[in-house]
Amino acid sequence: MKYIGIFFLLFNLNSHSHPVIYKDGWVYWANLAPDMNSMRVSYTPNPKYSIEVNSTWLQNLNKYRDYTLGVNYLFKRWLSKSSQGNLYGAVHGGYYKDDTSDGFAGHAMLMADWESRKHYTAASAMAYHYNDDTKIKYTARYGLAPYVAGMNTLQTWLIAQVEYFEANDKNPVFTPMIRFFYKNVLWETGANLKGDYSLTLMVHF
Repeated sequence: MKYIGIFFLLFNLNSHSHPVIYKDGWVYWANLAPDMNSMRVSYTPNPKYSIEVNSTWLQNLNKYRDYTLGVNYLFKRWLSKSSQGNLYGAVHGGYYKDDTSDGFAGHAMLMADWESRKHYTAASAMAYHYNDDTKIKYTARYGLAPYVAGMNTLQTWLIAQVEYFEANDKNPVFTPMIRFFYKNVLWETGANLKGDYSLTLMVHF
């Protein structure tokens, strides 16, 4: 039963690992792309919340870079025999610097997801507050597993993702991806319709 729970907890719909996992769990997560990258480390002392350190770099926002510390919180979890749903929130604060200014940076996030061993969906809104302005990034995902794999075998997901971040692009960006998960390591890669690639790596320990 424990391993079934871990299986569900390690699949996130925001291109990220679940922000809260099981007690005493650690997660390292990195997302790399030509015009942005993000890295974070989180620790879950309690199944209801986690503590996270992260850094984000955005080339299109005057080479914006921030460093923040915050809390991720599980508001609600819905469990059934063959699926799981979650509602999460997060608040982070720290320091930013770009080509023209520096000072306080704040993040706020709201995310909902639902998943089974065959399908998952998710939607999230991530707010970046800095330089007395707030910019919001919206993301939605649908994932399909072409086969149902056992716990200790390679698992594969085909993902369709749509993002809208007005600070970067005035139009929604569609990205097809492929995700692999094996034991405690998850990685995914894809390229949007403009040809920009991305790579995400997550390690749970």
